[in-house]
This record gives sequence, C-alpha cells and structure tokens, in this order.
Amino acid sequence: MKICITGGAGFIGSHIAEECVKKGYEVIVFDNFSTGKKENLSFVKNFPGSSLKIVKGDVADYKAVSKAVKGCNAIFHEAAVASVQKSIENPPATFESNAKGTLNVLEASRNNGVTKVIFACSAAIFGDHPEIPKREDSPVLPKSPYGADKYISEVYLRLYNELYNLTTVSLRYFNVFGPRQDPSSPYSGVISIFTTRIAQGKDITVFGDGKQYRDFIFVKDVVQANMLALEKINSGFHYYNVGYGKATDLNTLIAILKKIYNKDIKVNYAEARAGDIKESVTDPSKIIKELGFTPGYSVEEGLRILVESLQ
Repeated sequence: MKICITGGAGFIGSHIAEECVKKGYEVIVFDNFSTGKKENLSFVKNFPGSSLKIVKGDVADYKAVSKAVKGCNAIFHEAAVASVQKSIENPPATFESNAKGTLNVLEASRNNGVTKVIFACSAAIFGDHPEIPKREDSPVLPKSPYGADKYISEVYLRLYNELYNLTTVSLRYFNVFGPRQDPSSPYSGVISIFTTRIAQGKDITVFGDGKQYRDFIFVKDVVQANMLALEKINSGFHYYNVGYGKATDLNTLIAILKKIYNKDIKVNYAEARAGDIKESVTDPSKIIKELGFTPGYSVEEGLRILVESLQ
C-alpha cells in the first residue's frame, strides 16, 4: 500500500509515518517544514529496506499536493497550522493552510484515484459549549478561526464522500502529547512546554487558575486510531472523537510532573488567554465500539515516556 502523509515530519504525522513504515507500507511524507523536522523521521534507519520518500511542499499549493499524492491509495492529512492563538492573530493565513489545504487534499485525491482520506480534525470544533463529555453529536460551536477551519474541513470530507464517493474519516483529536512535540513554539501543547521548562529548571506559567481541564491522549494512541481508520473503513464518511476519555486539570498535571521529576516546581498564574477552552473531555465510546480502539496509555504513563525521551 502506498500512503501519503501531509505534515508527515511534524509531531503526530511522524509517529503515523513510523507506524506505516513498520507495517511495510510505501510512505510519502509531504511537509513544508515550517514546523516539521527531518530529525523526526530519523526512525527510518531502524527499518532497513523500507520505503520513505520526503517531498517538500505546502498543502496550500494544489499542484504540489496533486503531484505528491499521485499513485497513493490513502492519505493521512495531518498538515495544519495547529494554533488557536495564531488563527486569532491571522485568520486568512491559517485558513490557507487549514481549510484550503484540506480542500486541496480532497480535490487532489479525487483527481488522482486516491480512495481514502483520513483527516486530523480537532476538539476545537466544539468550542466551550457546556455539554460535557463531548460526544460525536455534541453541538459544534468553534471559538476560534482554527476551530472553524477544522469544522469546515470536516464538512468538505462529508461532501467529497457524498458527491465523489471518496472514503473519508475525520478524527477529532483532543489534547495529544508525547515525544517530538516541539516545545519551542509558543503555540505548542501545554505538556511539551511544561516538561521542557521543568527540565531547564525554569518556572512554568499557567494561564488561568489551573482548574481548566483537558482530555490528554498519548500520541501512540492517536496513531492507533489512525491505523484502525485505515484498515477497517472502506466506504462512507465517518467521524470520531479521539481522546482518553478522562479529564485532567492543569494543577493535577503539574502534581504528576512533580512526582515524575521528584522536585518542586514553581508555578506562576497569569490571566486566561482569549480563545482558550476551559473544559474539554470526550466520551470515546463510538470509536471503541465501531473500530475496536483501546487507549493504552494513562496520562501518567505517557508523561513518563515523554520525560524519558527528553532525558
């Protein structure tokens, strides 16, 4: 099987690429390297004789996407500007990468005989609607252009299935963490920022009172969800919430990190940021029931693996 992974040199994309290489698939990594890194693909040396090709390009460039996906059976579409804050600062730029980028991937798939597109959607589509836990049929109410871009993308996935019979899957990621997440970006996940600052002996900053909670899910479990979508879904349009299914507030997260690092950590509390969601947790029973998804890592287990990788 020949697979293209947009954003394949990024955090989640590179973990998907590693699993595809491990399974013996022919892999094309399509990335503009604005945040992706070639060193994230260094795992390939562990699989002699494997097929992994790197193509530099941007999903906002239709011709580049179309050329990259030619001959592919399926696409994991992970490329995006994954930042709520950046989307608020510059909505048109994130629209180009996120919404238009998805449309380009779908259109390139339709025109090149690709049969399946699996899309990295986001819990950001739900905004801060009070219904908890979030289920697949929970109200969609994005609070940021990023969330809106992701939801627009999901609508296009449904349309491309209905109009052109392209098999499409939208995986709505909750708060993904793990090795290879770039802590240097101000838009990075809170866990990678916290762990890096702790390792450097620096204080950490919490925006808000620390009681805001998230559904943190380890990256290897997200990879599992993607591979199940690839292997088990062969027709239609499907959408799933992808989370661990348990809430962890930031103060609890910090307590776990103190335990793992075995040291005191100075915490500064600052004003909450615009667009940030206070409460987010999912009920993953649909993907568990329909695809056999089984989250394998608790937050603490995932954090221990992450901390070990940083050391």
